[in-house]
Amino acid sequence: MEFTFELTNTWMIIFILTGFIAGYIDSIAGGGGMIQVPILLYSGIPPVFVLATSKVPSLLGTLVATFKYALSKKILWKIVFIAIIPCLIASYIGSSLVMYLSDDIIQWAILLSIPLALFFLLKKSTKKDDTNIKLSKKNIILSTAPIGFYDGLLGPGTGTYMTICLKKFLHLDYIIATATTKPLNLATNIGSALAFLFAGKIIWMIAIPMAIANVFGSYIGSHYAIKGGEAFIKKVLIIVLVFMLLANLIKILFK
Repeated sequence: MEFTFELTNTWMIIFILTGFIAGYIDSIAGGGGMIQVPILLYSGIPPVFVLATSKVPSLLGTLVATFKYALSKKILWKIVFIAIIPCLIASYIGSSLVMYLSDDIIQWAILLSIPLALFFLLKKSTKKDDTNIKLSKKNIILSTAPIGFYDGLLGPGTGTYMTICLKKFLHLDYIIATATTKPLNLATNIGSALAFLFAGKIIWMIAIPMAIANVFGSYIGSHYAIKGGEAFIKKVLIIVLVFMLLANLIKILFK
């Protein structure tokens, strides 16, 4: 299916602002896709082109955030090296499958995943956070690869869910979990973007300016996450999840 979009100056400004805000939020707590995707959909672009186009700014913004967290030495590279290939493959498979799903199935799947994430975020852990714990290969892959598949299949909230999984199942503190999520999220974005690229679904005239704005937002957001620490990140995580839940409920109720 081919699609053309007449890009007006007004929509260009909206897309650029959206990219910046999404990059800022995504670099702190994930969920930038829940800002980019609805705006792109509202402009009249078909869903599969929206998912494809939104991957480009997400990819570049996450790349910048990854470098920022790496320089601050917050990334736990052992987890990254074990999980990055499974996450990339899982994401590619997810994006290959999403082209066969209906919009209703995608929408309900996203909606049902949000309360589950909130539950794990708010549930108090009985184990102490420790960045020096022994991390088995099996536990690392089981905690990350399913999120990679989700990123390719649906996308919105991937960084949020990955951070929560690293926190709750691998018992990392939030700043380490957030930082470690970024290179893994980068891998899932690459896997997903490749699938959409090969299918010719990316609208480059929109993706490129959004990507530039997303890069600036990601740089600023990751700076404040490192500075604000765990308490700041947890607050933003809760805000993002509540926003995602409300946005999806409104979309369903007023469809």
